[in-house]
Amino acid sequence: MRASRLHIVTLREDPADAEIASHRLLLRAGFMYKSGAGLYVYGPLLQRVIDAIRRIVAEEISAAGGLEITMPILQEQSLWERSGRWAAYQATRTMLTTTDRGGTTFGLAPTAEEVVTDYARAQVSSHKQLPVCYFQQHTKFRDEIRPRFGLMRVKEFIMMDAYSFHADEECLVDYYQTMKAAYHRIFQRCGLESYAVEADSGAIGGTGSHEFMVAADVGEDAILFGEDSGYAANVETARTHLAPAPSWSAPQALALVDTPNAGSIEAVVTYLQTQGYADVHPAHLCKMVLLMADSDAQPVSVAVAIRGDRQINEVKVLNALTRALGADAPVIAALRPMQEAEVRQASGARPGFAGPLAGLQVDVLLVDEQLPLDAPLICGANSDDQHQLGVIWQRDVTLPYHRADVLLAEDGDPDPNGKGILRQRRGIEVGHIFQLGTKYSSALGAQFNGADGKLHTMTMGCYGIGTSRLAAAAIEQYHDERGMRWPLAIAPYHCVVVPAKGRDAACVETAEQLMQDLRAAGVDAILDDRDCGPGVKFKDWELIGIPLTVVCGRGLADGLVEVKHRHDGRSEDVPLDTVVEQLAQEVRAATALA
Repeated sequence: MRASRLHIVTLREDPADAEIASHRLLLRAGFMYKSGAGLYVYGPLLQRVIDAIRRIVAEEISAAGGLEITMPILQEQSLWERSGRWAAYQATRTMLTTTDRGGTTFGLAPTAEEVVTDYARAQVSSHKQLPVCYFQQHTKFRDEIRPRFGLMRVKEFIMMDAYSFHADEECLVDYYQTMKAAYHRIFQRCGLESYAVEADSGAIGGTGSHEFMVAADVGEDAILFGEDSGYAANVETARTHLAPAPSWSAPQALALVDTPNAGSIEAVVTYLQTQGYADVHPAHLCKMVLLMADSDAQPVSVAVAIRGDRQINEVKVLNALTRALGADAPVIAALRPMQEAEVRQASGARPGFAGPLAGLQVDVLLVDEQLPLDAPLICGANSDDQHQLGVIWQRDVTLPYHRADVLLAEDGDPDPNGKGILRQRRGIEVGHIFQLGTKYSSALGAQFNGADGKLHTMTMGCYGIGTSRLAAAAIEQYHDERGMRWPLAIAPYHCVVVPAKGRDAACVETAEQLMQDLRAAGVDAILDDRDCGPGVKFKDWELIGIPLTVVCGRGLADGLVEVKHRHDGRSEDVPLDTVVEQLAQEVRAATALA
C-alpha cells in the first residue's frame, strides 16, 4: 500500500468541539469526519481499525461456539410489544423509530433480543439442538440526547451482539463463564488493559450481569475495586458493609423535640449537640429521601429511608422499586425529587422533616438494608421543625415497607467480602454480558421439546461488545502529546516505511522493496511515498499512531535502517537483511491467537 493513495489529511490544531483525546485525535488524524450530531463517516484508516477488531471478536466468539448471522436493523413495533419493551423504550426515548408507507411502525435496532428470540423459536425445536448461540456485528442506533465525546456517545454505532439459548439455567451459567473468558481474550488480543465488574442489567433485564471496562481517566463509569479481595463492581451496583454507628445517649422512649430550621442532616446534628446530645452523629439519623417515579401510568410516590451519613444509589432505588411494584408495575421512565408541594402532601411538613412514623403517605417505602431496625434512630416527625428521638424501627414503625440495598458505595468503604477497602477508578464500558433467563423466551414463545417429551421454555443469555467504541477506548488508554499509539493487533497498519531521502532513487527503491518484503512476511506495511519532507511525514505517522516506523536514510550506506517503536519511543538501528524477520516476529507475537 502507498500513502499517496490514502489521501491523508491531518490537522495541526485540535477541533474546537473535541473534548477528549480520542475525539480530538481521530478528527485531527483524518480517521473520521462529522456528518451530523452523533453521526460520523469512518475514513479508510478507522475502517481498517474497525475491521481488525471485528476479526478478533468474530474469531473468539466463533471459538466459543457462536454462529454468525445478520439481523434486520428495522424491527417491528409488534415484536417489541410482545416482550413488553416497546413502552419502556418509548418512555425513555432511547429508540429511534420510523413508519413505512403502509403505516407499520419500526424501531431502529438498539439491540436485538426480540428478533433473535423469534428466530430461535422458529429454528430450534428439540433439546438436541441446544445450546446454540447466534451473533452478529452490525449497526445499532440510539436516540442519544446529547451526542458527545466522538465515538463514545453517538446515535449510530457498530456493536457485536450475541445471544445464547439453553435447556436450563445450569447450562446458561456454564456458557456465561465461557463467554466471559472469551471476552477477556478479545480485549487481551486487542492489547488493552480491561477488567470485568458486576453491573446493573438496566433495560435489557435478567439476573447476573458483568460489564467489561477499559481503564481510562476520562471514563464515564466509576468502578469500585477491592484491592485485596478481587471484588469489582460498577458504582451503580457496588456493595459494601458499613460498620454499625456507635451508641449514643438515646432516650428510652420516643421523644418529640423541636429542631427549629434544622432541615438538613448537618443542621439537626449541630442543633442536637447543643441540646445535650453531644454524641449524636449523622449515622444516628434516618434520612428520608422523597421521590416521584414518573411512569407510563399514574406517577408513583416513593420514600427511601437510609442512614443519615450516606447517599442513595438511584439505580438501586429504581430496581428495588420495580421489584416492589411487582409484575404488573407501570414502566418507570425516571425518578425525580419531590417538589415542595409534593413533599408537603406526602409528609405534612416542609422538606427536611419527613419520617417513617404517622403522617407519611407514599405509595412505596424502601428501607436500606444497612439502616438498623433494632437501634435507636433520629427521624423527622412529619411536622415542621420537629424530630422524633429514640425511634426503634421494629417497635415504632407500622407502615409497610420493602427492605433493599439502595446505598451508594463510595471510595474508601469496606470491601463487601470483608477484605480491606474499596478504591475507585474510572473506566470506559466496552462490553456487557447478561444472564437473561426466560424473560424474552417466555414472552415470545421460544420453546423446545425436552428429553421428557414435554415443552420447555428456553433459557437465554446475551453478550455485547461496542466495536466502534472499543477503537476510541484504545486511544484513551494509549496516546501521548504527539498522537495515538495503536496496539499492533488493531492498528490500521503494523508498519510504515519512510524513505528519508525522497529524491534519492536508491533510497526510494530500497524502501519500496522493504515494504513488499514486509508484506510478504505477514507485516501489514505501508510506504510513505508522498511528495513532502521527512519532518512532515514523521509528525503525521506519530499522530496516526502506526506502531512501527522503518526509516531508510543515512544508515543505508552501512546496511542499516532505523526502526522506531511508537508505543514506548524506542529507536534502534537494525541490519537491512534482518529487519524483515525481526519485525515479522514482533507482529506475530502481538497478533497470535491467545
